[in-house]
Amino acid sequence: MDYSGSPDTNKMDANSTQQNGEWSMNKPTTANPSSSATNAGGAKVAPGRSHEDWENDVLTRILQVTLNPDTVSKQGRCVYLRGLSSELEDENQPKPFRLSETLLDRVIVARLEIDPNNLNRDQYPDDIANDLRVPKFDYLLDCWKRAHEIYRNTLIRSKNLDPPVLQRRLRLFAVVKKFIVSYSGLSIQIPDLFPQIESNGVHNGVELLADRLLAEPDTIEGLPADYLTELVERFKEDEGLDSIIGAAMVIISNRLDKMTMLDDYKPSLRALTYLSENKTIAAMLTSLPEFVPAHAAANNIEDISLLGPFLGLSGYPDRAPKVAEKFFTNAEERYSADIESCMNGIRGTVHNIQRTMFGVLNNIVRSSPEARKSTLAYFGHVLRLNVKRGQMQVDPQTVSSEGFMQNISAILISFSGPFLDVKASKIDKIDPDYLWTSRQLDLTEDTKITADQVQSDARYKNRQVKDHNFITEIFYLTLASLHYGTIRAFVYYNELKKEHAELKRQMERMEQDLSRLGPSPMQEYMMNRFKARLEVMTMQKYAFEAMLMDEEFLSETMRFYNLVMSWLIRIVDPQHMHPWSMVTLPLPKEVPESFALLPEWIIEDVVEFFVFLGKYCYHMNVFRSNSQEQLVTFIITFLRNTRYINNPHLKAKLVEILFFFTYPIAKGAPGELEPMLNSHPLALKHLVPSLMNFYVEVEQTGASSQFYDKFNIRYNISHVMKTVWSHPGHRAKLREESQNRNSFTRFVNMLMNDVTYLLDESLSKLTEIHQIQVEMDDKASWEALPQQQRQEREGALRGLENQARSYVALGNETVHMLQYLSAEAVEPFMAAEVVDRLAAMLNYNLAQLVGPKCTELKVRNREKYYFQPKVLLSEIIDIYLHLSCPQFVEAVARDSRSYQKEYFSKAASILLKQRMKHIDEVAALEAFVNQVEEAKELGLLEEEELGEVPDEFLDPIMSGVMVDPVILPTSNTIVDRKSISAHLLSDPRDPYSREHLTMDMVVPATELKMRIQQWKLEQKKKRQNQMHT
Repeated sequence: MDYSGSPDTNKMDANSTQQNGEWSMNKPTTANPSSSATNAGGAKVAPGRSHEDWENDVLTRILQVTLNPDTVSKQGRCVYLRGLSSELEDENQPKPFRLSETLLDRVIVARLEIDPNNLNRDQYPDDIANDLRVPKFDYLLDCWKRAHEIYRNTLIRSKNLDPPVLQRRLRLFAVVKKFIVSYSGLSIQIPDLFPQIESNGVHNGVELLADRLLAEPDTIEGLPADYLTELVERFKEDEGLDSIIGAAMVIISNRLDKMTMLDDYKPSLRALTYLSENKTIAAMLTSLPEFVPAHAAANNIEDISLLGPFLGLSGYPDRAPKVAEKFFTNAEERYSADIESCMNGIRGTVHNIQRTMFGVLNNIVRSSPEARKSTLAYFGHVLRLNVKRGQMQVDPQTVSSEGFMQNISAILISFSGPFLDVKASKIDKIDPDYLWTSRQLDLTEDTKITADQVQSDARYKNRQVKDHNFITEIFYLTLASLHYGTIRAFVYYNELKKEHAELKRQMERMEQDLSRLGPSPMQEYMMNRFKARLEVMTMQKYAFEAMLMDEEFLSETMRFYNLVMSWLIRIVDPQHMHPWSMVTLPLPKEVPESFALLPEWIIEDVVEFFVFLGKYCYHMNVFRSNSQEQLVTFIITFLRNTRYINNPHLKAKLVEILFFFTYPIAKGAPGELEPMLNSHPLALKHLVPSLMNFYVEVEQTGASSQFYDKFNIRYNISHVMKTVWSHPGHRAKLREESQNRNSFTRFVNMLMNDVTYLLDESLSKLTEIHQIQVEMDDKASWEALPQQQRQEREGALRGLENQARSYVALGNETVHMLQYLSAEAVEPFMAAEVVDRLAAMLNYNLAQLVGPKCTELKVRNREKYYFQPKVLLSEIIDIYLHLSCPQFVEAVARDSRSYQKEYFSKAASILLKQRMKHIDEVAALEAFVNQVEEAKELGLLEEEELGEVPDEFLDPIMSGVMVDPVILPTSNTIVDRKSISAHLLSDPRDPYSREHLTMDMVVPATELKMRIQQWKLEQKKKRQNQMHT
């Protein structure tokens, strides 16, 4: 092996021989009997030459220097140390001068002090001069390699040496290697200590060591492992290891900062991994000022911190747009399998980076308590700098990159691995008071789950900092890293996806205009700009999907959030034993302070993660490959106890998660959560009442968009209810809940209000669509319209179509829920404050579907709008049949506005013809209508009996004769009890003063009630007397 870098380094002189396992530069002799290896008796004897001669030969070979000008070429190319020889002569040292252990320091210094920039050609021939121009560190490293090789050969051939001789020789190797290591370290620390070659492109000092570290260990270009061990041993304990290896790692980090995944980053990762495997080096790295740079900002910490460039390697387009360009150019024109292959390639690379960096950081954490503390401090520092990433709007240029944050999250999740077991066996090790007893994270200004700012300030004001165990530190840091990292990336992806879809729609409209009107220079220019922008956005979208829709990362994140959900429930569990012992519901009314003061984003992140899984990753194995029990328990717990969460949108997200994961995977295949919802004890007991209560609660969300929000939330609720309705346990729970008249009546009222509004909006939008379609069918008239007017009508049509799809879908689900609920429980629908409005709503929609205006609902491609009029008609008729009882019959008869007997006949005919109703059902409907007709006749007779009604007896809300008048104390208005009760089901305020009002506040108008009853009797008597006369 060539250690000198010269082809002649290991060539021996022609006269050299090998004696006793060592090379000798003496000519072979046969006259000296002492040169034999053994005596006549076979005993070992000393070698034929002196130790001083051997020492000189070995040091000459190792250091490639000599004090004898006659031996310059005997041990390869050796440098004659003319200056040192003169000094020895001046000191009257005996000749011939030999290299020795006592002169070793002076010999090495003499060699290093030779100036390679000022060489006398008479003294140093070209080949020697070339050797002297080798950087001092490289020279010393080659010396070490030669010393190490000769040392190993000596050990291998040591059986022929006496032990004292062997020990003396081994000692020399130890000394010479120690000197070499010391001076090699000094040449790194102080590169100007000795003259270095002055040439552009030649690295000296730390740069040279960095080059060596980037090469494979134990190669010609790299560092031998044993050399590194000796270097560390020599310079540890505050002797400057940081200014040698630490400084080299800073250079490697700085070089990597300019690279992406597409560049040659692997040598840098390998070097960091290799060094971190040495505990001393690993611990030293955390002491560098670059490890946790105090002056860093959020947007440059990944550039200037030691580990930042390593953690910044990713496929996200914000920091590495070239990665997206390389993998996803012309993505819209390529096969999906090709795109998926590119995504998997990116993910595989990122996984390797993350696993490597976890190994590095794990080595650092395990190297010393101080290193572990510094590592946690680094993570905390990064997260504190990036608090802006938790805001709704943030300039990406002011915060850390997506890849940097996600890599940190992945690494912290890996650290969490040991306590993410399904049984949560170490959950009790997580300190719930961490946020108030640590300064690692500053969440003082964050919105809390239920506590207000005053409560929060009071708690943080009395903060008492203490040390925490590693599990607690990692748990909270992981929570925060996901919040500021991956969860925010979900938000950015959603925004990017919407913007991308909108840009595609604009391009489609522009292309339609070009084909219809012909091209123009401006339109072509705009089209080219749109295409370029769309190409960039498409590449970015796929790059985001490659990073975010990573099955392995999402699966590990789900495991972590499963623990988070169990931990949150454990805090609110009065016994604090969940999940070891399942929580008992409902929870106490008082919310524990330790839960109330937690940042709201903990729950928000959990629900956003599962919503993302449901929306975009349903086809993956992420959800089904992990435990789902924690999610079901979490959702049921907080839907059943909604006062534990203030933010109504977070509660709505819980239902949205149920919606996504109960949606059928395929035709006939149930959703992922359906089996769990039909078997989990908490779900069987609390799911249905929780959904019903929340259906009522979302009427008032407090947001400006609450009117429209509630329909989306209730659509999700109705879907979940429909999914679990086949299970007898859930139906039994509904019957049980229906006995609670107040709450169930409010639920029925909200359900009825929604059906009324949604069907009305659905049918009106379909009517408008029909009108525009008729206009467009008349080609001549349509083409005669001005272009701007046509564009306005086309835009109006697109808007109506979007609205119709939404309203019809919501209406279908709501009517369906009313249909199957009315089959299970009739009595709640007969409440006085509900039954009249319910009958009027059904009559009105029946008239819309089969009345004279039904032809206006004939739109093209009605499936496009989810409009199934026959199914809707069938379900409305089902509701009539389910509720067929005297109270409902009378209510239908009282509706003089919409009720028509012939509408029922027409509906029966349609449903029979379509085979959507059996003859027995039609007969039952006919019997129901006959009862209504009889009740209608009786009602007309009663009205005739009463005649003209005094105004004071009329209900100001519904304009009918009051039956049970009451006084509203908040406005001093008299209304009928039934009317105000119906009003308060939807609005808890006085309809006249808008003040808060409840039914227990109203005062019976007893005297007026008696007068009304008396008047009715008198009117009846008058009518009877008239009939007799």
